[in-house]
Amino acid sequence: MSEVVDEDDRTYRVRRQRRSTIVIAVVLLSLAGAFYYASTYFRDTTPRPGPCTTEVPEQPLRPADVSLNIYNSTDRRGLAAAVARSATTRGFKVKAIGNDPKGVTIKQVAQIRFGPEGAASARLLKTHVPQAVYLNDKRKGDTIDLVVGQAWKSFGKVPVVATPTQTLRQCPTVTIEG
Repeated sequence: MSEVVDEDDRTYRVRRQRRSTIVIAVVLLSLAGAFYYASTYFRDTTPRPGPCTTEVPEQPLRPADVSLNIYNSTDRRGLAAAVARSATTRGFKVKAIGNDPKGVTIKQVAQIRFGPEGAASARLLKTHVPQAVYLNDKRKGDTIDLVVGQAWKSFGKVPVVATPTQTLRQCPTVTIEG
């Protein structure tokens, strides 16, 4: 009988050891799975650099960047001053107000006189006075003249300014000293 007890005792111990080994293996695998799951949070939250551009977005010309001389070419008194007040409320910088120094009577709404450096300013002013006529008089500097004519009533509608959109972020600049 003693052999039977020993056999049962040994079988019981082997089963117990096997059960303990399985429990420890399951606990270790669970811990490994938990650590792996937690590490994915750290890997996924690190920022990844995406595409970028080195081009600086061009800022559109604003009325505050434009210097105007406003001249009256009609016989209506105070017209240039009234137009200058309207231009100032739109944001333009008015440098001079007076009668047309060329002494020309203009039958159109207005004339925009400019030189090569003031071409962009003239285009901006034309968006505010759509019926105006361009006259490139080859002057130096970027100051432009708005010469008000016989058909002048008022400025046009305030144009909608398109804001530049940049789809790519700016690349960081790196300076290499050699």
